Amino acid sequence: MYIPTAQSILTSSLALCGVASQGKSKTVTSGKILDYAIEKCIDDDANQRCSRPFMVTEDTCYGLEWSTGGTVSHTTVEVRDAGSGELVFYRDTNGEWTPEKGELVYLDFKPKVWRTGNDTVEYSVKTCKKQK
Repeated sequence: MYIPTAQSILTSSLALCGVASQGKSKTVTSGKILDYAIEKCIDDDANQRCSRPFMVTEDTCYGLEWSTGGTVSHTTVEVRDAGSGELVFYRDTNGEWTPEKGELVYLDFKPKVWRTGNDTVEYSVKTCKKQK
């Protein structure tokens, strides 16, 4: 006999909610955090360095946008599985991403310019306006 877990029930509920808003761009998550120069979600000074976890659904298009506040800076985004920390997706510039499965993920932003880091990153994740 199959007994659903709390996570599978939550995933199904969130997926059903997403069906009602197809065709419209919707903000999934947004905010300001420090980049991932120190590779911890919360550093020793209690600064947040990765986004709060959010749910993505299979075959749904998401637009990833971010900007970094440093004078000379470039950051890349890494989308990671919230449970394992495993890298799910990587982007060097703003753009779209369509997950292959539904899962709980978070974002971290890696500085890519030598001797930079500890800059504020402003980000947003929205569903794409048109779904395929």
